[in-house]
Amino acid sequence: MSGQPPFDPVRDAPLLSAYVDGELEADDIARVEAHLKADAAGRAEVERLRAFNRLTAGLQLREAPPEDWEVFWESAYNRAERSVGWILFAAGVLVAGAYGLWLVAAAVFASTLPIVVKAAIMAGATGLLVLLLSVLRERVFTRRRTRYDDIVR
Repeated sequence: MSGQPPFDPVRDAPLLSAYVDGELEADDIARVEAHLKADAAGRAEVERLRAFNRLTAGLQLREAPPEDWEVFWESAYNRAERSVGWILFAAGVLVAGAYGLWLVAAAVFASTLPIVVKAAIMAGATGLLVLLLSVLRERVFTRRRTRYDDIVR
């Protein structure tokens, strides 16, 4: 054996699918086959995967009609255009907001307002900035993830 750890049914479950598809290296094949000799549940899973492959082997995707391709490319262009627009808008708001906060901070600290009022103004401005950054971070984060990322089979 090549020094790899023994087969872990939870961690190495994707290897069973790769085994069925014939996509494993020799050392992984040996690990999987050694596991399958000792584990009836693993053998059953491999049989389910093989049955699934047999079931889906005859499926073919139909070609999309030209109208669908036109709609697809038009919507892709719209999404790209809107993404650039939102990025530019967000950058402008961020820069203008930061400059506005700087002016507010300079005016507040230069004024003769009581310290409590100064603190309240700064807390409100800081809270607004935190909320804005939170919304922007969430928008960026949800774009990079799909709602299917956390689904475990």
